[in-house]
Amino acid sequence: MLRSNKILLACIALITILACNVPAGQTPTSEPDFIATITAQAVLIQPSNNLLSPVVITATPDLSIPTINTETPTVTSTPTLGIATVTVSADTNCRSGPGKEYDNLGALLKDETAELVGKNTVTNYWIIKNPDRDGTCWLWGRYATVNGNTDSLKEVAIPPTPTPSLPGAVKGLSANKICFFNGISYDLAGSISWEDVSNEDGYNIYSNAGHSSTNPRDVTTSAIPKLQLNPGGSITLFVEAYNSAGKSPKRSIDIICP
Repeated sequence: MLRSNKILLACIALITILACNVPAGQTPTSEPDFIATITAQAVLIQPSNNLLSPVVITATPDLSIPTINTETPTVTSTPTLGIATVTVSADTNCRSGPGKEYDNLGALLKDETAELVGKNTVTNYWIIKNPDRDGTCWLWGRYATVNGNTDSLKEVAIPPTPTPSLPGAVKGLSANKICFFNGISYDLAGSISWEDVSNEDGYNIYSNAGHSSTNPRDVTTSAIPKLQLNPGGSITLFVEAYNSAGKSPKRSIDIICP
């Protein structure tokens, strides 16, 4: 813009000088309108203010819709732990604690099943729902087969040993006799048996012939003393249970040959 102004001023100055040099009285020859021409040229050479606006190219945003995972998640079910049970391979007493000094509360018979509710690992006893009455009892694990998960079973403390009481009298005393006639008398042999009581330490066996013997706890058979009986003769055997508190009343059985 400054350069164009300078050119315009220079042209005006030149025209003024030429005008002063024209002779007086002469009518100047018609000249082209330099001022208009120069002005028009000046206008033509002026830089245009209408510059091209820059075109800004912007990246088109990615309008794609993200993929939504519609897959249904797999739900893993938590397994339900079943009830633990126990079965025995031989008849087993069920007591109020882990040992024969505890009261007998029932029994689990061979192949019978009961529900487990506790355990005492140290003594190898299981606490079960008593199959014979309400409540629980302690089952020795020697003949036991456990089914199910026992990890959640609580460890049960050993209860105090009960104060000993006199054992009950034996029941079901019977004899399996053998009477062999030798031509003069009978040779006697065989055995006797009875039902086990709950709190004995052992059994004493006597005869009216002066014989005696002792059985440990839970052993409920005894041999008949070998002796000779005259025809029609007999022998009487007595059985009593005992423990630290004393002895039970005696039970007796008469054995006669033949």
